[in-house]
Amino acid sequence: KLFRTAIKTSITHYIHFGDIHKRTGQVSINKAGYCHRITMTNDSSYESDLDSTLSEGQYSMYDEPKSRMVEGATVYIRDQFYSWIPATIESPEDDKKTVKVKVSLPRDWEEQTVKSTLRGSQNMKMERVVKLSDYKNDELPLQNLEKDGVTAVGKNDIADLENLHEAAILYNLKRRHADSQPYTRVGDILVAVNPFHWIDGLYSEEKQGFYAKNLIWSTQPTDPSSTPRRNSALATAAAEKKALGYEYEKLGIDPHPYETSSLAYLGLALEGNDQTILVTGESGAGKTETIKIVMNHLATVERSRPLWPESDRKATSGHGSETINKILQANPLFEAFGNAKTVRNDNSSRFGKFTQLQFDVESVEDAAKEGRAVPSCHLAGSKCITYLLEKSRVVSVAEGERTFHIFYQMLGAPDDEKQKIWEGLMGSETSDFSYLSKTSTSIDGLAGAENWPDTVAALSVFGVHGDAFLNVMRSLCVILQLGNISFDVELHDGEERAIISSREELDKLSSLMGVPAADIETALTMRFMNTRGEEFTIFLKENEARDGCDALAKEIYARVFDLLVTKCNEATEPQGLPSDDLRTISLLDIFGFESFKVNKFEQLCINYANERLQQKYVIDNFQAIKLEYEEEGVNVFDFSLIDNSEVMHLLEGKLGLITQLNEECIKKVGGDENFVYKFKVVNSDSNRMIQDPLHRPYEFGIRHYAAPIKYDARMFIERNLDKIPTDLLKCACQSTNPLIREEFQQMSNKLLEVPKPGGLKKRSEATKHLVLTKFKTQLTSLMSLIEKSRTRYIRCVKPNKGMKPRMIDHPHTVSQLESAGLVTAIVISRESFPNRLTYELVMERFKFLTYKFDNCHLNSGDVKVDSNTLLSNLLSGITADSHLGRVAPFSCGKTNVYFRAGALEMIETIRQDYYAKSAIQIQALIRSVQTRRRFRTLKRGMIRFQAEVRCWLVQATFARKVQSAVTIQCFIRKCLATKELLRRRKNHASTVIQSRWRGMKPRVEFKAICKAVLVLQCFVRVVLSKKAFALKKKEREEQTVMERRISIIHQTFDDAATVQGAAAVSIDEGLIDEVETMFATLRKEIVEVRKKNAKLEKQLAEAETTKQAISIHSSSVDHAYSLLKTRNEQMVTTNMTLLDNINHRRKEIENLKTHLKTQERAHEVKLQTLSEEFEMALRQHETEQCTMQRRINASAILHQREIQALREEAERKQEEHYSEISRLREEVKGAKNSNQDYRRKLMGVLETTQESRRNVVAPSINMILSKKDDEIDELRDEVARLHQSRGSEGNGDNDEARKEAAKSMKYIVKKNRENRKSQVRQLSTLTSQLEESLGSGDLSQMQKIIASMNETIKTGEMANSKMDREVVNMIDNPVLYSSEGIANADAALVAENKKLRRKSEIKVSFACKKCGYEENGRKGLERGISRPGMMRQSAGRSLGRTLS
Repeated sequence: KLFRTAIKTSITHYIHFGDIHKRTGQVSINKAGYCHRITMTNDSSYESDLDSTLSEGQYSMYDEPKSRMVEGATVYIRDQFYSWIPATIESPEDDKKTVKVKVSLPRDWEEQTVKSTLRGSQNMKMERVVKLSDYKNDELPLQNLEKDGVTAVGKNDIADLENLHEAAILYNLKRRHADSQPYTRVGDILVAVNPFHWIDGLYSEEKQGFYAKNLIWSTQPTDPSSTPRRNSALATAAAEKKALGYEYEKLGIDPHPYETSSLAYLGLALEGNDQTILVTGESGAGKTETIKIVMNHLATVERSRPLWPESDRKATSGHGSETINKILQANPLFEAFGNAKTVRNDNSSRFGKFTQLQFDVESVEDAAKEGRAVPSCHLAGSKCITYLLEKSRVVSVAEGERTFHIFYQMLGAPDDEKQKIWEGLMGSETSDFSYLSKTSTSIDGLAGAENWPDTVAALSVFGVHGDAFLNVMRSLCVILQLGNISFDVELHDGEERAIISSREELDKLSSLMGVPAADIETALTMRFMNTRGEEFTIFLKENEARDGCDALAKEIYARVFDLLVTKCNEATEPQGLPSDDLRTISLLDIFGFESFKVNKFEQLCINYANERLQQKYVIDNFQAIKLEYEEEGVNVFDFSLIDNSEVMHLLEGKLGLITQLNEECIKKVGGDENFVYKFKVVNSDSNRMIQDPLHRPYEFGIRHYAAPIKYDARMFIERNLDKIPTDLLKCACQSTNPLIREEFQQMSNKLLEVPKPGGLKKRSEATKHLVLTKFKTQLTSLMSLIEKSRTRYIRCVKPNKGMKPRMIDHPHTVSQLESAGLVTAIVISRESFPNRLTYELVMERFKFLTYKFDNCHLNSGDVKVDSNTLLSNLLSGITADSHLGRVAPFSCGKTNVYFRAGALEMIETIRQDYYAKSAIQIQALIRSVQTRRRFRTLKRGMIRFQAEVRCWLVQATFARKVQSAVTIQCFIRKCLATKELLRRRKNHASTVIQSRWRGMKPRVEFKAICKAVLVLQCFVRVVLSKKAFALKKKEREEQTVMERRISIIHQTFDDAATVQGAAAVSIDEGLIDEVETMFATLRKEIVEVRKKNAKLEKQLAEAETTKQAISIHSSSVDHAYSLLKTRNEQMVTTNMTLLDNINHRRKEIENLKTHLKTQERAHEVKLQTLSEEFEMALRQHETEQCTMQRRINASAILHQREIQALREEAERKQEEHYSEISRLREEVKGAKNSNQDYRRKLMGVLETTQESRRNVVAPSINMILSKKDDEIDELRDEVARLHQSRGSEGNGDNDEARKEAAKSMKYIVKKNRENRKSQVRQLSTLTSQLEESLGSGDLSQMQKIIASMNETIKTGEMANSKMDREVVNMIDNPVLYSSEGIANADAALVAENKKLRRKSEIKVSFACKKCGYEENGRKGLERGISRPGMMRQSAGRSLGRTLS
């Protein structure tokens, strides 16, 4: 603890560069590719080891740089198919200029890499010889590997990479993409790689709560009771942290869009500043989804506050819930109407969207009163601004693409809903509509029928339901029906006229719009023009009619889209709150940079917007650093690597693309090719203009910050005008659809207010309605909003074009990294100074280190001089790599000292040495005191411990004695109990025998009695049975007699009936009475017999019951006797068995002991045998394995030879190509060497005199003058030619107009001559002063003079802009000037240029010659021949660069 406390002060100043290892005390510092390790131990030894990781764009700080291109080093090499591939150095060559490497692809290369169509990993050249001169610092970029030495690392923050370069960034993103970690940091910038699949848990509510808790709600509240002195100390500490390079570190928090949104919310709540999140990237990189993720988090972050009631958090309604629902419902609405499928993305946003989330922010004071560290920010509303809707997609799409999703969703809706919208939609498909038939016929994904309910629900949220909903859908049906209108050609008086051939489709359109079919046909096929009070009818051609129909369809869709945007803004507008009291978090989702085979007007607008965003990015991240370095007088890095100001000047300049296109649009006879010609001629000296002789007249190219793009200018003027014919406008105003009618009436009213271009109208008024002008105005307004806010960036990257998960396309990803400026930003950061300290802080922290140097005296009295002396001694012999070569590791400015990467850490290491040694001495003293105190404490404790131990020993002895006595007593008691048990067992056996014998006699007697009873019972039963049998026999006999008599009577009756006849028999009544009497007697006898039988049966039952009771009792007695006998026998048998078992068990135990010993001996023998057999089998297996390995090696060598033969065959075919590349590289190298020799020779000119310099410059000036005269002659010939070719178009009879034009030209030339004379005088004075400063070597004075010269040149350029514009107009409209006026203007221009050459150009070239930059100065003069203003600007820039 004491040791760590002693070094705590110094370590905390740079601890943010690495980690402290608690066990070893090791501090690892890692920043910008520089690693410094400090190992501290408890003894006096102190080890400091300085390593530097060299790679492209990195600094190395060594006394003598050593090459690390040694055998076994893991590096990256360039590959024409995969950009960068990993390799291992096998051996460096003798000349140390080349190394032999072997490509070492990782095991998962095939699964994570998109295979090149030209070369796969199977036929890749694995062994190569690489020239180190082709790489930065003559070294190959090193790999960043895990501890296993094979797997590439995947850091959360790219800045944490030990070796930082383009290849390291690529493979870091690749590793994280393969591990389903799509987000990576680059400082405060978030890089989002599209994973192309849903990752579970990455966007869950728990994840949202985690980021909100750690980044927002964990902020500690400020203590209002802090004293001013404490606040001042905290402010000083914060300033020192900032000076030493402290930054916010998000330790333990993975990069995520929730992190960006949480920090934006925190900045809004604590600082009260508006926030902006710019999401950029190419189409398909995931910008739209990222915006949705961020917006969803911002809309619900307040509900994650720890003090928020749980019931309100779970409830569907609450504070702002309705507003939040509307804001989130806008996303599916905009996706349906503004997104479409492209070749790069299935859900590409085809419009730009700037969403402002408006928050009602609580003040910090009110939050402190409520005990909240972070003020509450309630989402009150939102506002959406859209840009550049690609409405041309409605009428035409490229192959493999689709139009907007809403059309497919509407066609996939249920038939009952389609019938409500329009009956023509019933049963219709995409093939039924011309605008959709060219696209894919399937309806799936975001354009599927399952998304239709979501879109309808979103529309209803914003009030678009009922009739309003039907009007919107029917407007879309009008668009589809316009596409079904087909045209044909009809000849009338030899003139082709367009007619509508699809009459049925026209009738459907008429019913939809509510306009008569004749009016629609007239508006589509004719144009009516009024000229001088007369009306003319123009019949359109087929293509013109088709274009008009498409224009109407596009305009209707644009109006529908704008209406929905207005509805969304009205629904989400804050209620009851003034807009000035609201703070905003803005989200920008706009097109990414686009480059296709054919790039048209839409691509120009998109890339122009991306150039403006790139300019904003440069200003935010680098412009402030550049200005600071310039103010401090520190050498500035090469800002041109990322600066796109030249592109912006080419697009937005006074003679830039927008101006030229607008001027061509307001002309009556303007054309696309004329625009391209003027644009190329006027901007021919721009480095960003691509001058390709193979371009067609309508093609031009621009070098954008991302890539060079060639544009096709056909239809540029028409799309920039974006006009709809008046006849179609009037036709749409007649529609019964309220949406179409009202929107087009508003459009018609606005067009009436637009002034027609004329000679007296200003150009701004004539061009303000053009598309590019309006878009430029929108971008300017957007940038002004963004500049007022704190900007955060999310750079989206599309890993591959096939949208495959976990796979990276190397060339495609590298191009996006370059377009996003990430690689360049890292290079610039290496060129800059990451750390800076004030002079006072340098002296305060490092002045005591002068004891290390003998001749270091800091007594000059000037803190700057003393700081420079101190740092020069501390960093003696240390240099750093830069684009200027080997430079000092620090630079002294006016108020601060700036340190390059690693320099401040090295000085802190030296300072740490001193603190470490002092800490060791303090440790020795404190340890001695602590040791003595500890010894005394231990002595007292030991005495007390000994007493306690002795007491414990005595107590233990007594306890053992007591235990022994108890044991003896237990043994004796056991013996006595055993003896008593044996006695009791004998007495119990005799008692049992006696009791059994006494019970035997009664049991015998009882059994005899039972037998006698049974005999008596049997006799009685026999007697009774005989009596019963006799009775039953008698009854049976009587019954038999009775039955016999009855049968006789029956027989008698039967015989009588048979003889006399059944009808006439006369029966004796007396006989019948006798029979009946006899039957009655018989019945009575039967009844009596039955009563007797019942009595006998009852007696028999009683006898049986008595018999059963006697039988049961007898059986119970027998059973009890047998049970007693059996128990007695069992007891005897058990007793004998137990005794036998005891004896038997004793014998078995003895036998088991003997057997166990025998088994142990046998087991040992068997184990020994098995061990010998196993060793023998192992030797045999190893022998077989060696044999198999030799066979495998032989097969591998044979296979390798075959592969090598195939590779040599493939390499033989490429030898010519490689030899040509080598020759070209040698030529380039030779050219570089010759250029360096030429510069050294030019620097020698500084030693010559003033007169010799003039003699050297004179021939150059004569040559320049001759070239300028030739170009003036060419210009005069061109003007004459244009005058002759266009003379027939003008009015040659108007001599007065020609004279006025000539007078105007003379006045302009005279005015410009006066301005240039004053400018020449100023430049002459400044040039003289500059020559004096060059002689004295005063650098600060030279910089001031150069700034004055640049300001003078800029002022002159602004003054001459009017004449330049008039010259351009003269070229465009030569018919407006007479031959005499042109001649006078030419003569004046020639005279003016001659005077200017004598005065201004000579001195500028002279100054350039003096600074050793003659070649660039001469080129600037040559470029300035045709345009003096541009020449002066170019020459001034060349001079400024040379002097700086």
